[in-house]
Amino acid sequence: MMPTAFAQIVSAIIDALKAAPAVCPLIDRARSTQIPEQADKAVSVQWDSAQPEAGTISGAPMDWQTRITVEVFASSVKESGDLVVDPLLSAVAQRLGQNTTLDGLVADLRIAGLEAENDSKGKKTGWVRLTYIADHRTSNGILN
Repeated sequence: MMPTAFAQIVSAIIDALKAAPAVCPLIDRARSTQIPEQADKAVSVQWDSAQPEAGTISGAPMDWQTRITVEVFASSVKESGDLVVDPLLSAVAQRLGQNTTLDGLVADLRIAGLEAENDSKGKKTGWVRLTYIADHRTSNGILN
């Protein structure tokens, strides 16, 4: 069975981030694994929601706006969380900004917002969630 358009978009983003040179060694789907203690950098990609365009003509393709989140984590014993995560944040945004159609899979992929948190327990850790909106189309009545 073919994966849904939503799963395909997540896979394409992961592939883009893993393309040589990868933005970091640990790039995961929907945080499927715990970040190992020894890992200083990690990325997680997942889709959160999708809204179809209202008023689609019966039988016509459906246009979607799908919200994808890309979470970046970085830690250090020296730098503060915001500074240690900043290069990874920049690398992810730059990499995805170089191919905003994901090789034709979507019409557009754009940043819709950022959220950040920092922690200083043990290692100093920075976390940023990039929220992207992917504009794309599916055939009527199916999700791929």
